Amino acid sequence: MIQDSGALAKAGTGTLTLTGANTHTGGTTVSAGTLIASNRSGSATGTGSVNVSAGTLSGKGIIQGAVTVGTGSGAGAFLAPSVGSNQPARLTLKKTLTFKADSNYTYKLNTNNARADQVIAKGVTIESGAQFDFQAVANKRLTSGTVFTAISNTSANPISGTFANLPDGSTFTAGRNNFQVSYSGGDGNDLTLAVVP
Repeated sequence: MIQDSGALAKAGTGTLTLTGANTHTGGTTVSAGTLIASNRSGSATGTGSVNVSAGTLSGKGIIQGAVTVGTGSGAGAFLAPSVGSNQPARLTLKKTLTFKADSNYTYKLNTNNARADQVIAKGVTIESGAQFDFQAVANKRLTSGTVFTAISNTSANPISGTFANLPDGSTFTAGRNNFQVSYSGGDGNDLTLAVVP
């Protein structure tokens, strides 16, 4: 367990996996490599904020602090729940999520079992320039009308901004499937991808 007022810094290549509930208050930074949150309770990254200046934040765990991906002018930073796996994951953020201009949301959808990545956050801001990277696993045709929630926004406020390459209301094709984008899907303020003919 990482505790007290200390901070956690993930630097250098390679992967660091956090499986426990940590309580440190000094925040968490990722400047290279991959940090995986894989806890089932508490917060993998303590109670402080999480800043990904470069590298990747991943996992199916729980993060208590506000998360910022990118710096706005860096070399690129990634949020990718299921990095290194063909099985999509759900990452739960208890506070806000901000995508800076140099950030990328790497989103994986497995068409074999109709399961997909999901990020849950309480308030979402997407700054101009942020990118959405759709990755399809397999190439099975999905049932029209199926809706995938890429970002579940638990705040009462709408998502602020859109990904540069994923305009609201647009459609795109991936393999044998067509998807329509909505930033007001789900209960009215989620990012959803609906399978369309």
